[in-house]
Amino acid sequence: MDSALEDGESFKRRRDWSLPGDAAWWMFLTAEFLTLFAFFVVYAFMRRANLEEFQAAQALLDPRFALVNSLVLITSGYCVARGVRALRCGGSERSRSWVLAAAALGVVFIAIKGAEYAEKFGLGLTLSSGTFWFFYYFLTGFHFLHVLLGIGFLVWVGLSAPKKSNALAFHVQAESCAAFWHMLDLVWILLFPLLYLL
Repeated sequence: MDSALEDGESFKRRRDWSLPGDAAWWMFLTAEFLTLFAFFVVYAFMRRANLEEFQAAQALLDPRFALVNSLVLITSGYCVARGVRALRCGGSERSRSWVLAAAALGVVFIAIKGAEYAEKFGLGLTLSSGTFWFFYYFLTGFHFLHVLLGIGFLVWVGLSAPKKSNALAFHVQAESCAAFWHMLDLVWILLFPLLYLL
């Protein structure tokens, strides 16, 4: 037990100066974010060239869906941060509760987004309904699939925390999963005004 605590203290000291998680994860996250950012830029140019079409399509969106989902994701990001902090401090059960709460909020996000998709499909709005709808479904769908992946990561971290809380490698993996989830928060915060408000 003492050696496990020493490993934890060593972990805290060693990682204080660096980014949380694994460097390879940060390379992956950077590539993902830059890919989406490139689509944001293309979207901005297309919107400028087809402003009336885009505004007419955006008028069919209900920003309340996106606002609620923004609050859900921000709250889940807070839960993940608390979970990682609890893990660092040796509270594996508290970590588990926080991280699984974040995963549950991710499921809420999926349910709300799924309801919004169902409403749009019910109106006959699909990828082929116009330039705006192509970008809407592509960008939010890309994010949607990543949220599903992130939920899987969080469930794995939450369920593994009580068994692996003293393992240095698990701490790094948990921080990597948390960084992935925070990236999803950031992407949605950019998508919300881009698609629903501007």
